[in-house]
Amino acid sequence: MLASVAADGFFGELWAKLVDPIGMLGVAGQLVFAGRMVLQWWVSEKCGQSVVPKIFWHMSLWGSVMVLIYAVHARDPVLILGQSTGFVVYVRNLVLLSRRREKQSSTPV
Repeated sequence: MLASVAADGFFGELWAKLVDPIGMLGVAGQLVFAGRMVLQWWVSEKCGQSVVPKIFWHMSLWGSVMVLIYAVHARDPVLILGQSTGFVVYVRNLVLLSRRREKQSSTPV
């Protein structure tokens, strides 16, 4: 009896969302998004100082896009707002990094 209530209730709804392809995309996006912090921590520990590698911004961007697709599908305004505002920051940081690398490569030595 208790198992059938759980399957039809809250956990049943969660499971249904997780096995849905869009749900899987959202979970994958969240894992990419969370993984960027682990990567940044690992790189910083390796360097002995706080470092934000370029891959951090790529992971932020793509994790955000994946979660945003899920959020739009789920019609979740909280996730939509949170992920869409961060999206602008991630793109801007990648543009700034790209410009800095272009400037460094074009400077005569």
